[in-house]
Amino acid sequence: MKIQYKAASIMTLLGVVIVILLSLYYDIYNHKIILDKEMNNIENISKVMASHIESHIKEKSLIAITLSSAPLIKNALLKSNSEFAALTDNDRKHQIDRQNRQWMETADINDPFIQNHMTNPVALYLKYQQIIIPGNYGEIFLTNRYGVMIATTGKLTTLAHAHKYWWIAGYDDGRGRIFLDDRGFDTSVEGYVIGVVIPIMDENKIIGILKCNVNIMGSLTDVIQEFSLNNPGRIKIVRTGGLIVSEPGVPPLSTQVGETLVELLRQKENGSTIIFESNANQLVAFSPIQITMGSEQFGFGGKQKSIDHIKGNKGEAWHVIVSLSEKKASKTAREITTTVVIVGILFTILTAIISLFLGKWLAKPIVELSTTAQIIGEGNLETRADVNSNDEIGSLAKSLNKMAKNLQNTMTSRDKLIHEIKLRKKTEDERESFIQKLEHALNEIKTLSGLLPICANCKKVRDDKGYWNQIESYIQQHSEAKFSHGMCPECADRLYGDQEWYIKMKEKKE
Repeated sequence: MKIQYKAASIMTLLGVVIVILLSLYYDIYNHKIILDKEMNNIENISKVMASHIESHIKEKSLIAITLSSAPLIKNALLKSNSEFAALTDNDRKHQIDRQNRQWMETADINDPFIQNHMTNPVALYLKYQQIIIPGNYGEIFLTNRYGVMIATTGKLTTLAHAHKYWWIAGYDDGRGRIFLDDRGFDTSVEGYVIGVVIPIMDENKIIGILKCNVNIMGSLTDVIQEFSLNNPGRIKIVRTGGLIVSEPGVPPLSTQVGETLVELLRQKENGSTIIFESNANQLVAFSPIQITMGSEQFGFGGKQKSIDHIKGNKGEAWHVIVSLSEKKASKTAREITTTVVIVGILFTILTAIISLFLGKWLAKPIVELSTTAQIIGEGNLETRADVNSNDEIGSLAKSLNKMAKNLQNTMTSRDKLIHEIKLRKKTEDERESFIQKLEHALNEIKTLSGLLPICANCKKVRDDKGYWNQIESYIQQHSEAKFSHGMCPECADRLYGDQEWYIKMKEKKE
């Protein structure tokens, strides 16, 4: 693989690894950051919503307080109280019981006794409030300091109310305290009702109690819908025991939250948690609505079962719960991670392209050096690298050229040396051959040296022991030579020259 492609591959692989590791780290880290941020966000929302709903409830209470401050109501209460105060305790009790039975036993709403409570000036004033603020009020009625109803907008079940929990809570042992009666779902108005119980004071004494059953479902629905338009999570108002007062698309008091969340609500504090619900993790934040916790100014509660009311309160506070699925909460994190991955991939591709061109540019002198080295390696020592730069590659090219020059010089000397070696080897071979031939000759003959005493007449040779030997015998003893006897021409002529056969033989040879 060419170096530029190798560099591009390495850069691409490195980029992919970095993108994967960075994406994983960022996804895990950012997921936690996003979840913490979203959890903190819904905690703040739950607090704001709790405060907002508390303001709505207080607003309803202030309207009722304003209603109770009318002089008409005060005058009617003073008159009724004076009439009952004139009676003895026993007579007053009997009269209240008698009127209460008469009220309960009278079914005809047009009965003068009933009408006297429904058409008097105070009753007409209260009905007028229902008209000018439509849908806001359910029943509105007024009792004197003895709990006897003196004016009402509708036919209630009883006339006497001093024994009822809300009346006792509003009276507060004569101290007087606004009491919010969480009555639950009121069938008479087909809505969720809170009874606002207002103690009416005169000279720091309670002279009567006004109760306005306020339909707050519209207000709660508006608050929740406004939240839903601007936030991805869900909001609900829940009693401490878990029963859901208000949730979009769910009938009031028809469902409840899980026991895990109820345990947290019972602490009646702000908080948050993650619970598994609907096959997914849910981020949940909760805040109590402070006005429902009870105070010196406001009481809150109810009764589990009361006439005309379904699932009344049993002494529980209200809480705002904001929930957000972890999937939705981490959506932003996933989008950011996806963006990081896409940017990382694009950056990797761009890096690969740049590294390809950059590698090609940087590898050009290296490729030339490689080619030059290959040619030199093939024996062409005259080749030189044409790289002119002041960096390491330039230094390498110079070193390569110097090495080639030195190698060329060395090779020239080597060729001469080889030639001389060949000549010397040839000479050595010839010498070796001569020596071998000489040794072979020496093996075949024995040399004679020194002075040989020989007879001048008979040609015998005297040996070292003083004996005279035929010359043939002496030579055979002191050399490898062997003698065969013949006759030279001169001797032959001298001995046989006159013989006919000898003469004929010579003629034939000639």
